[in-house]
Amino acid sequence: MRSTFLLLLALTFTKFTFSQELPSGNEDIITKCSRAHRSVSGVNQIQYYQYPSMNKYDQKFLRLSIAAEPGSRNISGNVYMETVATQSVDTFIIELLTSITVDSVFINGSRLTFSQSNDHIFIRLNTPIAAGGNIRPQIYYHGAAGSVGFYSGTAGSLTYCATESESYQAREWYPAKQILTDKLDSVEVWITTSIGNKAGSNGLLVDSVDVGGGKRQFKWKTRFAMNYYMPSIAVGNYQEYRNYAKPAAIAPDSILIQNYITNTSSYLSANKTNIDKTPAFLVKFSELFGIYPFWREKYGHCQASIPGGMEHQTMSTMQSFGSTTIAHELGHQWFGDNVTCASWNHIWINEGFASYSEYLAIEKLPSLFPTNTAASFMQSVHDNVMSVTNGSVYVPDASVYDENRIFSNRLSYNKGSAIIHNLRFEMGGDTAFFNSLKNFQQQYKNSTATAENFRQVAETACGKNLTTFFNQWYYGEGYPTFNINYLRQGTDTLVLQINETVSAPTITSFFKGLLELKITSGQGDTTIIVNLDRNDQQFKIGYKKLPTGIVVDPNNWMLNKTGLIIYGGTVPITLFGLEATANGNCIANVKWNIANENTGTSYNIESSSDGTNFSKLSTIAGVNKTTYNFSFPLLQTITYLRIRIDQPDGTSVFSNQIALRNTCLPKYSLELSPNPASTIIRLVVQMPSSEKNILTIIDEKGELLFNKEEVLNKGKNNIILNVRNYAKGTYIIKSENSAGIITKRFVKL
Repeated sequence: MRSTFLLLLALTFTKFTFSQELPSGNEDIITKCSRAHRSVSGVNQIQYYQYPSMNKYDQKFLRLSIAAEPGSRNISGNVYMETVATQSVDTFIIELLTSITVDSVFINGSRLTFSQSNDHIFIRLNTPIAAGGNIRPQIYYHGAAGSVGFYSGTAGSLTYCATESESYQAREWYPAKQILTDKLDSVEVWITTSIGNKAGSNGLLVDSVDVGGGKRQFKWKTRFAMNYYMPSIAVGNYQEYRNYAKPAAIAPDSILIQNYITNTSSYLSANKTNIDKTPAFLVKFSELFGIYPFWREKYGHCQASIPGGMEHQTMSTMQSFGSTTIAHELGHQWFGDNVTCASWNHIWINEGFASYSEYLAIEKLPSLFPTNTAASFMQSVHDNVMSVTNGSVYVPDASVYDENRIFSNRLSYNKGSAIIHNLRFEMGGDTAFFNSLKNFQQQYKNSTATAENFRQVAETACGKNLTTFFNQWYYGEGYPTFNINYLRQGTDTLVLQINETVSAPTITSFFKGLLELKITSGQGDTTIIVNLDRNDQQFKIGYKKLPTGIVVDPNNWMLNKTGLIIYGGTVPITLFGLEATANGNCIANVKWNIANENTGTSYNIESSSDGTNFSKLSTIAGVNKTTYNFSFPLLQTITYLRIRIDQPDGTSVFSNQIALRNTCLPKYSLELSPNPASTIIRLVVQMPSSEKNILTIIDEKGELLFNKEEVLNKGKNNIILNVRNYAKGTYIIKSENSAGIITKRFVKL
């Protein structure tokens, strides 16, 4: 999925309609924005509650029959499913917006009573169905589809309606079990609309028939496994434009590329060049990832003004047809569709690899990107990632219902693709790397996987242990900045001392791995690769030229910045074993060790509150010792420290950064009781300092019921809230100040 524009204001969702007849310039712009138009963090966890009882059955087959018209969100239809009980089931539960009217429900042909609440349907069975038994629900419904997962409108000459269900929006337009690990074995989507429209969906169009009343039904069928957010419809006054891809692996067969787009000759003329790149992308990706997984059916595009593009299986829905957007959504057919992330923690399986598909398209097919290069593309990716100093690719459990975080452009997309590029280098070359992609697709086809699953496949392909790589780049945070001191030793040796400072030292204190360096010289440049396993590491290489400089990571394999590159005249001083401790009186003691100290060396102890902006605490003159100490009072929660070594020749080098947490300060916490509560809630807010604090209460619908800003004292603050008049249900209390945000749930009896 590749998104473009968003607007988030409180809990209000605003949908944009984009002109579909814009020229296709700027086709290779790579800036992607997160899909933050969903919800506000903290509200989602109630809004997206799913009943665990849905795990009592396994989905097998879905037939979705729906009537829809361009320009409208009104839908009607029915869903027929075939499922198998994995445990005894007495109530069949499935998700659907409560605002959509359910007309009737059937289980195994018998009409049953049902109830709707909390965006779920509850169907009580007359007789429980034991594990292994078949459950065949059929649900008839009608109403206005939800405004987040269903789009409709007019853009230029196109009038359309279209779905986009990732990550939790399938239930906005059809009854769905939104659990990633339960893929459907096969799906049919039957779409009824007015004659003159076309309707696109997944798989093959097996029939198109008039059904009377000026309506026509399009029957689409796929026999490949599919996740719940992949079934799609796109209905509009489209024209159909076809071309074909011919991967060598299936010769002489070809793959249909079926496009439903704005029905004007000018639109096709303006976008044909880019659309016609799809076959070349598909052929190249089939070489790199393994044959297109759904080649026995088709690939294609349906046009609609959704944010960016959505990788609906075999037929992506697209706002427009930029080259990298086409490559991104096509890459998803392997990464996201054939193999899907097993949980939203590992959205990297989908978005990281689809984003890297953009890079691979530019790298492998440069003639199709006349205004862009692979090098400039990756540089833009790195610049975006390093615009903020922290953040992991892995989505923590606390954020798996926060779509702002799941679809973070900087982390899931850009950092996700950047670390894949680095992994390609770390694995030792393209053979092992691309074999791992193919093996991963085969091993987990039609299924789900995690980053750990991919790590194991990659380790087998390259024969290396990649645990450290994933711990620092996937689960860890930040990036290194390299400082290099280099000098000639004799006439045939070059000595390099490489120091690394990191942007998020409390999370990832050091980045190990391969680093490429280019040594420049008027006698010709030399590229070397070193393996970093500790800080201030020294390397000696045979080198008879006169060096003029060093370029760190010339091919942008690694997220990094370059600090000081110093050409020294003597063997460089080495600082190691930097550590800091704090005693019970909030006094910090800093200690470090030195080798190769020269007369006239001095040590500047520098501190920072954010790990970026440092100021000097003190200077200690070198006295030819091997160990130095310095003490100072701690005044903040976290203090970042480093040593700047000033040498007698005027050069300076930096130690690595370390972070010291002040355990003397009170911690920030929020406790509440009783829970459940009937009349009052007693809060105890532990504050690390005296400052403004904001307390809010949000109900299950996401409505703000209480908001109060007041200055709380350092230490414990007792607060009593009256909840007597609140309706029964679950609520969220949020406390927010400069120390962070804490949320707690409570139940009102």
